[in-house]
Amino acid sequence: MSDGRGLAKHGPFGRGSRRVLVIGGRGYFGRLLIEDLLRHTDCDLVVASRRQFRSKEFNTVVADLWDASSLERALTDVTVAICAAGPFQTLPTTLAELCLKRGIHYIDLADDRGFVQKVYDLARRHGNSVSAVCSGWSTVPALSGLLAGIASSGMRTVESIQIQMAPGNRGARRTGTIASLVHSVGQPFTICRNGRFERVLGWSEPRDFVFPPPVGKRRGYLIDVPDHEIFPALFSARTVEFRAGSELQILNGCISLLCRTKRNWVSWSGLLRRAMGLLSWIGHDWGGIGVEVSGDITRRAYLTAESRAERIAVMPASVMTAAFLCGVENPGVNSYNGWLTEHELRVECERRGFQFVVERA
Repeated sequence: MSDGRGLAKHGPFGRGSRRVLVIGGRGYFGRLLIEDLLRHTDCDLVVASRRQFRSKEFNTVVADLWDASSLERALTDVTVAICAAGPFQTLPTTLAELCLKRGIHYIDLADDRGFVQKVYDLARRHGNSVSAVCSGWSTVPALSGLLAGIASSGMRTVESIQIQMAPGNRGARRTGTIASLVHSVGQPFTICRNGRFERVLGWSEPRDFVFPPPVGKRRGYLIDVPDHEIFPALFSARTVEFRAGSELQILNGCISLLCRTKRNWVSWSGLLRRAMGLLSWIGHDWGGIGVEVSGDITRRAYLTAESRAERIAVMPASVMTAAFLCGVENPGVNSYNGWLTEHELRVECERRGFQFVVERA
């Protein structure tokens, strides 16, 4: 487990030349991750796909997450392996298991509560592995956990952590992204509230959250994420709630109607993506994530982007990859709290044109 003091103790992020494998690099967030890695690290990048393709910017291999032998070949001489495929609700954990066996650092962009838990159960069973394991190293729970740690710094007690994600309407609309969104709609899951776990429905209990300009006020709805499972114990918090909502109120209303049917809409992800595409010309591509922590005081931490806000989702994986390439080890399960210092996070945001704000509410 990371000691929660950030990565500065290992020196500045260097310019390594290690081999980095990205699985799912042809998907929407995979391409964003590759763009960030090429811009902010000096690595020997290899992108795996189920079908052969060529690129002038990086090496390519054929590999399938359901085919262990193809993954074994793709992992040859790899230092860091990143899974950017999705939706994670349906993916196997084969890549993580192979990385643990071979001493390769493992990162994924998982936003699914069950998948993250399976990966960490694997890591704990391989307690003597030298691999660092960073599951959920995306907007949630890695970035939300980092912001919660910063906002709660110095608090004697943490009563409540309210997290809200505000994507722009012109952001990602790929089928995998929509599948992750609708997976919780109308489905029961548990959250910690007032010190006890209770059952709620996905896309219920709307709450407004005010972000710095230009994002402004957004209405969010409860959806299931790993934060609900991990943060109550990690921060000794009596209440943890995560919400997300569209920039368009009409779209939020339509999804609320789906919620009332109490059926599973994942198989309709493709159709929903096309329907949402009809509204893609409305709105903006700005967005962000905000965390409000209440204890003996109330403090908020926000991370926003004025354009192409979906890039925020790949920053944690890229930053951690850069750290591993310059010699950071952190074997075992890495904590979501304190994996960067506040100063380090501010530097990484400035490099990408993101806005990072901490304020007393």
